[in-house]
Amino acid sequence: MSLVETAEGLAHGLGHLMVLGTVAGLLAVVVYLSALPKPLPGIPYNKASSRRLFGDLKEIRSSTYRRQWIWSQPREHGAPLSQLFLFPFRRPTVVISDYRLAMDICARRTREFDRGTRNKECVGLTAPNFHFTMETRDARFRIHRELLRDLMAPWFIKEVAAPRIYKRASLLVQLWGLKQSKAGTRSFSATRDLYLATLDMISSVAFGMEDSKAALKSEIACTQAFEVEPAEGAHEPVMFPCAPEDAEIEALLDIPEMVALAQSSPFPTMAQWLALLKPKHARAHWNRKSLLRRQTAKSLHRLSLMGEKAVPESALDELLRRESMAASKSGRNADFYSPAIRDEVLGYLLGGHDSTATLLAWWIKHMTRHQEVQRRLRRALCEAHGPALAQGRWPSMGEILSASIPYLDAVLEESLRCASVVTLIVRTTTCDTQILGYPIPKGTDVMIPLTGPSLTEPALGMPQTQCLEAEHVPAWGDDVGEYRPERWLKRQSDGSSGLERLVFDAKAGPTLAFSAGPRQCFGKKQACLQLRMTVTLLMWNFVFEPVDEALGGWEITERLVNLPKQCHVKLRRP
Repeated sequence: MSLVETAEGLAHGLGHLMVLGTVAGLLAVVVYLSALPKPLPGIPYNKASSRRLFGDLKEIRSSTYRRQWIWSQPREHGAPLSQLFLFPFRRPTVVISDYRLAMDICARRTREFDRGTRNKECVGLTAPNFHFTMETRDARFRIHRELLRDLMAPWFIKEVAAPRIYKRASLLVQLWGLKQSKAGTRSFSATRDLYLATLDMISSVAFGMEDSKAALKSEIACTQAFEVEPAEGAHEPVMFPCAPEDAEIEALLDIPEMVALAQSSPFPTMAQWLALLKPKHARAHWNRKSLLRRQTAKSLHRLSLMGEKAVPESALDELLRRESMAASKSGRNADFYSPAIRDEVLGYLLGGHDSTATLLAWWIKHMTRHQEVQRRLRRALCEAHGPALAQGRWPSMGEILSASIPYLDAVLEESLRCASVVTLIVRTTTCDTQILGYPIPKGTDVMIPLTGPSLTEPALGMPQTQCLEAEHVPAWGDDVGEYRPERWLKRQSDGSSGLERLVFDAKAGPTLAFSAGPRQCFGKKQACLQLRMTVTLLMWNFVFEPVDEALGGWEITERLVNLPKQCHVKLRRP
């Protein structure tokens, strides 16, 4: 081959390479432009983020509190809604920030807004068949809700849940009585004790976890054997040791940890699979399955022995009973070890553990700070439980269930409002729709804050529409950011005597602690029972004295829920 032919061949090859390079460059530009955020018209957004491939993720990840940064964006733009850019190739996420808008979407426009894929991605690996992850229009959702129907029925709450919750709450009182006697005038951390107490409560109700396996019993034994060493100062907290965790307790504590790992990642499913490569999470995953198989076998054995006279003693018992009824009705064999039953029990644990423990921690911090509220609450409890006070005993389970104590209701409601345990929920549009006149395409995620403007901060200005005017709950006043239980009380005339008395008013103002509408928190009734019993027994037995300023900060830790970074108690007997 001559030099001329070689040169021509090279030129021809270079021409092809240049064409391919140009095409590849153009494709790269097209892909890049396609990946850039595409703002929805008219809705405020951060201009700089719209020019970045990963949009607002940089600001979110660099903020101290990521969830707070998200729900505060409408306020930053001075509008009731704004949009965020979270992922390449994805539609913007709309963030609303008003109670009336939230109620409109969650309670009245349920055909237009449904559960999105984010819930499924975050909970999916831990409990893929949990009804929380399903869209309302999913055929499985109705089947699962029918399976769960009686778990929040009055008879189940009173006869099954209440005795078990009371028994486990009593263990917490016993543990803290022991710690108070050893700590004297010094404080100690309450966070882990609350976490274990609520785990004992919910696992006992969920599948009848044996008394011998209660985590607080191990903590009591460990504390009894511990000798407190003298401290250099009275402000130094006592560091009580923690009992070794049982493998099954470790497996249950891993549930919220796995979901929290998923929530903090832009790729939640992958994050959970990677977590299972670690021995701790892998061991917990398989121990959970083993625990549920064992508890299911025990429930079936007990129910079979009792036959038609069998009375459910746990949520698992009730699910097995309903599965038996459904199978008999449809002429099929019952599947007592089905993924549906397994995952609903795991979801029951997830929903009733972390959030309740966190709310109790925030309640304690408020009692520690607001001493007059604490004194008034204790007086209200003593007046309502006069016989128990006169006899020098605790209020019984029945007395707590039947007592009407408006100030206790007000304290619990105000604690729920201010704690902001769960700050954001997500709905996804099922069709092309509008919010305040702005067009929102099908498949758009809408983040709904359960805190912030109109709930715990002054409301933002917003145009009135007919659907929003229908919301009759009055707005909070200028003290919306304060902890003030009295806002939930109103005077009502007693028809027979003509005297006025204070009553609890659940509609005194906006609150979304349990969300709203048909997809609000399924376990709301049981959560309120856990709070009512635990708060009553703790207040009856202890005074929460102010703690040192260094131990009483209000910083939060964003995990599955918003935990207080510090929750210390300094106790004395009333």
